[in-house]
Amino acid sequence: DLSKEAMENLADQLAGSVFKIKGKSTFKEEFVTAGGVDLKEIDFKRFESRIHKNLFFAGEVLNIDGLTGGFNFQNAWTGGYIAGKAMAGY
Repeated sequence: DLSKEAMENLADQLAGSVFKIKGKSTFKEEFVTAGGVDLKEIDFKRFESRIHKNLFFAGEVLNIDGLTGGFNFQNAWTGGYIAGKAMAGY
């Protein structure tokens, strides 16, 4: 278990990281929906709306379109985890 401070530090490091994508995989059935909630409206430390308190978003409802399916899955899993922890009061 990470302390709140350690979790926030980890989130800041991950959010500030840059990764170079070399291309798509050999699978041709990859897809992701486009559009969604404007990222400026989200507090990414909690995945909470900046406009409506206690309204949380994660996954494809956000305007995040990764080049690869793996990125989109990881975004959904991580966002869901952070939003869930925030909703539970951790």
